[in-house]
Amino acid sequence: MALQAVLQCFIAVCLLSTPSKGELESDASSVIQLSHSLGSRPFEPRGQINVRSLKSGSVNIQQDSSYDWKDYKEAAEANEFYHLEAFVKYNGIERTFLTSTKACLLYESQLADIITIHVDLLGNIYGVSVATPHSQQCTGTVPEFEPNFNTTVLISYMEHGPVPDVAMYVQKVEQEKVAKERGETKDNRSFIAKYWMYIVPLVLVFMMSGASNPDQPAR
Repeated sequence: MALQAVLQCFIAVCLLSTPSKGELESDASSVIQLSHSLGSRPFEPRGQINVRSLKSGSVNIQQDSSYDWKDYKEAAEANEFYHLEAFVKYNGIERTFLTSTKACLLYESQLADIITIHVDLLGNIYGVSVATPHSQQCTGTVPEFEPNFNTTVLISYMEHGPVPDVAMYVQKVEQEKVAKERGETKDNRSFIAKYWMYIVPLVLVFMMSGASNPDQPAR
Protein backbone atom coordinates (compact mmCIF):
# COMPACT_ATOMS: atom_id res chain seq x y z
CA MET A 1 0.00 0.00 0.00
CA ALA A 2 2.87 2.37 0.82
CA LEU A 3 4.49 1.69 -2.55
CA GLN A 4 1.17 2.32 -4.31
CA ALA A 5 0.77 5.66 -2.52
CA VAL A 6 4.28 6.67 -3.54
CA LEU A 7 3.60 5.79 -7.16
CA GLN A 8 0.37 7.82 -7.07
CA CYS A 9 2.28 10.81 -5.71
CA PHE A 10 4.88 10.40 -8.46
CA ILE A 11 2.16 10.41 -11.12
CA ALA A 12 0.63 13.54 -9.57
CA VAL A 13 3.99 15.32 -9.69
CA CYS A 14 4.35 14.41 -13.37
CA LEU A 15 0.89 15.73 -14.16
CA LEU A 16 1.53 18.99 -12.33
CA SER A 17 4.94 19.57 -13.92
CA THR A 18 5.06 22.75 -15.98
CA PRO A 19 7.18 23.57 -19.02
CA SER A 20 10.53 25.34 -18.94
CA LYS A 21 11.42 28.63 -20.66
CA GLY A 22 11.76 26.99 -24.08
CA GLU A 23 8.47 25.10 -23.67
CA LEU A 24 6.06 27.86 -22.67
CA GLU A 25 2.49 26.80 -23.35
CA SER A 26 1.62 30.21 -24.75
CA ASP A 27 3.75 32.65 -26.72
CA ALA A 28 1.22 35.12 -28.09
CA SER A 29 2.29 38.69 -28.75
CA SER A 30 1.26 41.33 -26.24
CA VAL A 31 1.28 45.08 -25.70
CA ILE A 32 2.19 46.75 -22.41
CA GLN A 33 1.01 50.34 -22.09
CA LEU A 34 3.17 52.43 -19.76
CA SER A 35 2.13 55.42 -17.66
CA HIS A 36 4.20 57.18 -15.01
CA SER A 37 3.99 59.71 -12.22
CA LEU A 38 6.34 61.71 -10.03
CA GLY A 39 5.28 61.87 -6.41
CA SER A 40 1.57 62.62 -6.10
CA ARG A 41 1.16 63.95 -9.63
CA PRO A 42 -1.44 62.35 -11.91
CA PHE A 43 -0.28 59.59 -14.23
CA GLU A 44 0.77 60.57 -17.74
CA PRO A 45 1.48 58.36 -20.78
CA ARG A 46 5.08 57.19 -21.08
CA GLY A 47 4.92 54.79 -24.04
CA GLN A 48 4.46 51.10 -24.72
CA ILE A 49 6.35 47.82 -24.91
CA ASN A 50 5.55 45.49 -27.79
CA VAL A 51 6.31 41.91 -26.85
CA ARG A 52 6.66 39.84 -30.01
CA SER A 53 7.79 36.62 -28.34
CA LEU A 54 8.35 35.67 -24.71
CA LYS A 55 10.27 32.55 -25.71
CA SER A 56 12.90 34.44 -27.68
CA GLY A 57 12.72 37.61 -25.56
CA SER A 58 11.89 39.73 -28.62
CA VAL A 59 10.59 43.10 -27.41
CA ASN A 60 10.42 46.65 -28.71
CA ILE A 61 9.86 49.77 -26.61
CA GLN A 62 8.55 53.16 -27.68
CA GLN A 63 8.41 55.91 -25.08
CA ASP A 64 8.63 59.58 -24.22
CA SER A 65 9.40 61.17 -20.87
CA SER A 66 6.58 63.78 -20.82
CA TYR A 67 8.37 65.39 -17.82
CA ASP A 68 11.05 68.07 -17.87
CA TRP A 69 14.51 67.72 -16.34
CA LYS A 70 13.50 70.13 -13.56
CA ASP A 71 10.54 67.92 -12.63
CA TYR A 72 12.84 64.99 -11.91
CA LYS A 73 15.25 67.25 -10.02
CA GLU A 74 12.47 68.63 -7.79
CA ALA A 75 11.09 65.15 -7.11
CA ALA A 76 14.56 63.91 -6.20
CA GLU A 77 15.20 66.81 -3.82
CA ALA A 78 11.78 66.23 -2.19
CA ASN A 79 12.65 62.53 -1.71
CA GLU A 80 9.57 61.47 -3.66
CA PHE A 81 8.94 58.26 -5.55
CA TYR A 82 8.70 57.61 -9.26
CA HIS A 83 5.69 55.41 -10.09
CA LEU A 84 5.29 53.27 -13.19
CA GLU A 85 1.95 51.75 -14.19
CA ALA A 86 1.90 48.91 -16.72
CA PHE A 87 -1.36 47.93 -18.41
CA VAL A 88 -0.91 44.47 -19.94
CA LYS A 89 -3.04 42.86 -22.64
CA TYR A 90 -2.06 39.24 -23.07
CA ASN A 91 -3.93 36.06 -24.04
CA GLY A 92 -7.22 37.94 -23.84
CA ILE A 93 -6.51 38.98 -20.24
CA GLU A 94 -6.06 42.58 -19.09
CA ARG A 95 -4.04 43.35 -15.97
CA THR A 96 -2.56 46.48 -14.43
CA PHE A 97 0.67 46.44 -12.42
CA LEU A 98 2.08 49.28 -10.34
CA THR A 99 5.77 49.52 -9.45
CA SER A 100 7.86 52.29 -7.90
CA THR A 101 11.42 53.41 -7.26
CA LYS A 102 12.93 56.47 -5.61
CA ALA A 103 12.90 59.50 -7.89
CA CYS A 104 16.45 60.42 -6.87
CA LEU A 105 17.74 57.08 -8.17
CA LEU A 106 16.14 57.66 -11.56
CA TYR A 107 17.35 61.26 -11.56
CA GLU A 108 20.96 60.33 -10.83
CA SER A 109 20.88 57.62 -13.51
CA GLN A 110 19.73 60.31 -15.97
CA LEU A 111 16.61 58.25 -16.77
CA ALA A 112 18.47 54.99 -17.31
CA ASP A 113 16.14 52.34 -15.94
CA ILE A 114 15.42 48.63 -16.18
CA ILE A 115 11.89 47.31 -16.76
CA THR A 116 11.49 43.61 -16.01
CA ILE A 117 8.57 41.54 -17.32
CA HIS A 118 7.91 38.56 -15.04
CA VAL A 119 6.57 35.43 -16.75
CA ASP A 120 5.38 32.18 -15.15
CA LEU A 121 6.01 28.72 -16.56
CA LEU A 122 2.66 28.71 -18.38
CA GLY A 123 3.64 31.77 -20.37
CA ASN A 124 1.50 34.28 -18.45
CA ILE A 125 2.76 37.75 -17.49
CA TYR A 126 2.25 38.05 -13.73
CA GLY A 127 4.24 41.18 -12.95
CA VAL A 128 6.15 44.22 -14.24
CA SER A 129 8.81 45.98 -12.16
CA VAL A 130 11.10 48.98 -12.60
CA ALA A 131 14.58 49.48 -11.17
CA THR A 132 17.72 51.53 -11.76
CA PRO A 133 21.37 50.49 -12.02
CA HIS A 134 22.91 49.71 -8.63
CA SER A 135 25.51 52.48 -8.92
CA GLN A 136 23.00 55.18 -7.91
CA GLN A 137 22.81 56.04 -4.19
CA CYS A 138 20.97 59.41 -4.05
CA THR A 139 24.09 61.22 -2.88
CA GLY A 140 25.41 63.22 -5.81
CA THR A 141 24.45 66.17 -7.98
CA VAL A 142 23.61 65.65 -11.62
CA PRO A 143 24.22 68.13 -14.46
CA GLU A 144 21.30 69.06 -16.67
CA PHE A 145 20.42 66.36 -19.19
CA GLU A 146 17.88 65.64 -21.90
CA PRO A 147 14.88 63.91 -20.30
CA ASN A 148 14.93 60.88 -22.61
CA PHE A 149 14.63 57.40 -21.17
CA ASN A 150 17.42 54.89 -21.76
CA THR A 151 15.50 51.73 -20.89
CA THR A 152 16.58 48.11 -20.80
CA VAL A 153 13.72 45.60 -21.01
CA LEU A 154 14.32 42.20 -19.41
CA ILE A 155 12.14 39.09 -19.25
CA SER A 156 12.37 37.07 -16.03
CA TYR A 157 11.19 33.47 -16.27
CA MET A 158 9.90 31.55 -13.27
CA GLU A 159 12.07 28.51 -12.56
CA HIS A 160 11.18 25.01 -11.46
CA GLY A 161 11.46 24.27 -7.76
CA PRO A 162 13.42 21.29 -6.44
CA VAL A 163 11.92 17.93 -7.45
CA PRO A 164 11.94 15.08 -4.87
CA ASP A 165 13.94 11.97 -5.75
CA VAL A 166 10.91 9.67 -5.96
CA ALA A 167 12.85 6.80 -7.57
CA MET A 168 15.32 6.66 -4.67
CA TYR A 169 12.48 6.70 -2.13
CA VAL A 170 10.64 3.88 -3.92
CA GLN A 171 13.85 1.84 -3.97
CA LYS A 172 14.33 2.41 -0.24
CA VAL A 173 10.73 1.34 0.50
CA GLU A 174 11.22 -1.83 -1.55
CA GLN A 175 14.47 -2.66 0.28
CA GLU A 176 12.83 -2.18 3.68
CA LYS A 177 9.89 -4.34 2.61
CA VAL A 178 12.18 -7.20 1.49
CA ALA A 179 14.27 -6.95 4.66
CA LYS A 180 11.15 -7.07 6.82
CA GLU A 181 9.87 -10.18 5.02
CA ARG A 182 13.22 -11.88 5.61
CA GLY A 183 13.24 -10.88 9.27
CA GLU A 184 16.42 -8.88 8.86
CA THR A 185 15.06 -5.71 10.45
CA LYS A 186 15.29 -5.11 14.19
CA ASP A 187 12.98 -2.97 16.23
CA ASN A 188 15.24 -0.92 18.53
CA ARG A 189 12.44 1.09 20.09
CA SER A 190 11.89 1.13 23.84
CA PHE A 191 9.13 -0.90 25.54
CA ILE A 192 6.90 2.19 25.92
CA ALA A 193 7.46 3.25 22.31
CA LYS A 194 6.47 -0.22 21.10
CA TYR A 195 3.34 -0.76 23.22
CA TRP A 196 2.10 2.75 24.07
CA MET A 197 -1.23 2.04 22.34
CA TYR A 198 -1.91 -0.68 24.97
CA ILE A 199 -0.45 1.14 27.97
CA VAL A 200 -2.38 4.40 27.55
CA PRO A 201 -5.89 2.81 27.64
CA LEU A 202 -4.98 0.83 30.79
CA VAL A 203 -3.74 3.96 32.54
CA LEU A 204 -6.92 5.83 31.61
CA VAL A 205 -9.08 2.95 32.92
CA PHE A 206 -7.26 2.94 36.28
CA MET A 207 -7.53 6.72 36.58
CA MET A 208 -11.26 6.71 35.85
CA SER A 209 -11.79 3.80 38.21
CA GLY A 210 -10.00 5.65 41.02
CA ALA A 211 -12.00 8.81 40.39
CA SER A 212 -15.39 7.03 40.50
CA ASN A 213 -14.63 4.95 43.65
CA PRO A 214 -12.69 7.15 46.08
CA ASP A 215 -11.50 5.62 49.37
CA GLN A 216 -13.91 6.11 52.29
CA PRO A 217 -12.48 8.21 55.15
CA ALA A 218 -11.62 6.27 58.31
CA ARG A 219 -13.95 6.63 61.34
